[in-house]
Amino acid sequence: MPAASSPQRVDWAALKAFIADKESFEARTGYPAPLTEQETAAIAILLRPPPRPDPELGSQNWIGLLNRFLQVRAEKVRFEDEARQEPRLGKAPDLRWACFATFDSTGDKFPRPGDGTDLDAPQSPDFTRKQDAKQYAAKCACKWLMDNGQMLPSGDLPKYPLAFGPSLKKTPPVPPTAASTSPAVVTSVSPTVAVLSPVKAPPVSKTVVAKVPAKRSPPTTPPTEPSNNARRQEGTTIIPSNSTALPAPKQPLESPRQKPPKAPRITSPLKPSTPTSSSSSTPRSGSESEVSVTKRVQELCSHLHLPVPRYVLREDTSVPGADLWNGRPDFDDNPHVPDDLGVVTRVFTKKAAKEKMAEEMLDWLNGLLEERRKHREDFNKRSEGLGK
Repeated sequence: MPAASSPQRVDWAALKAFIADKESFEARTGYPAPLTEQETAAIAILLRPPPRPDPELGSQNWIGLLNRFLQVRAEKVRFEDEARQEPRLGKAPDLRWACFATFDSTGDKFPRPGDGTDLDAPQSPDFTRKQDAKQYAAKCACKWLMDNGQMLPSGDLPKYPLAFGPSLKKTPPVPPTAASTSPAVVTSVSPTVAVLSPVKAPPVSKTVVAKVPAKRSPPTTPPTEPSNNARRQEGTTIIPSNSTALPAPKQPLESPRQKPPKAPRITSPLKPSTPTSSSSSTPRSGSESEVSVTKRVQELCSHLHLPVPRYVLREDTSVPGADLWNGRPDFDDNPHVPDDLGVVTRVFTKKAAKEKMAEEMLDWLNGLLEERRKHREDFNKRSEGLGK
């Protein structure tokens, strides 16, 4: 019966001698010790670094937010995938993915140092899944849009965004010098406001207040002047620089003399319809909710003897997971309503699509109401002319 083979022993002395030889070479030359491919692969197995965790993406659909911005602002972004391989002895390479998003109009590319990548990092983050790498590139682009006023922190788009253009690349912050630690006496915030430091506040406030009364005309309301000076002497840090603002109450005192000549003017027949026309021409504020717009559409349809529309909304599946919606209103095939009224396509979120439909219908209904008002006025004028 053959004897069982004993496990082969490791020549630890030879291994220690190999390590000492490489250390001695690096100590003499100051350069890394030369290694063959087999030696490098064997050392990589022994000293394999722990797996790197993927960067945090959160639960937000960053690709959907970016697609909405591109649709509304008519911009284009190119996504480029990059495969990275880490060699492993006896196994297939460890494949990881990186992705970059580039704006065609500006050339800004994300992630980049300062925007998704550390300033001293050798390369951008990579992921085990290609889709996660694309989400991260879209996240970096959206964060840059938020920092530059092109997108709100919630992901919505501002009604009055700043001009879209290239930005300066971020550089490492400059360490503060010794001169920057000295306290400042006065820091100008605006032409009419000065912020004073706690140490130098009393002398500065006194010198400024002393000059203000010299520029004023004789005060019309003596009791209020001591109270203003008292508040300034107590350390108030906001001082108005316009010293001619007090004589303003003189205008209301003279206005009653001019009111009697204006009394004969009669404009009552035009006032009921004027608020409706003016409200349609002025832009709606951002606080106007979807409920108020849809309710206004319902009221105007009833007033104009039109059927109240139904909102038909369907999700656009051309971009999976983008949360884009198409919508059209149903007026029961009323012949007085244009076929394309209120039709929207590829709008981000169902709620925003319904609100956009209501806004377009409200503009058209306000115009129809104004048109009918003008026809009614013309008819009344012609009737009055025939009666005379």
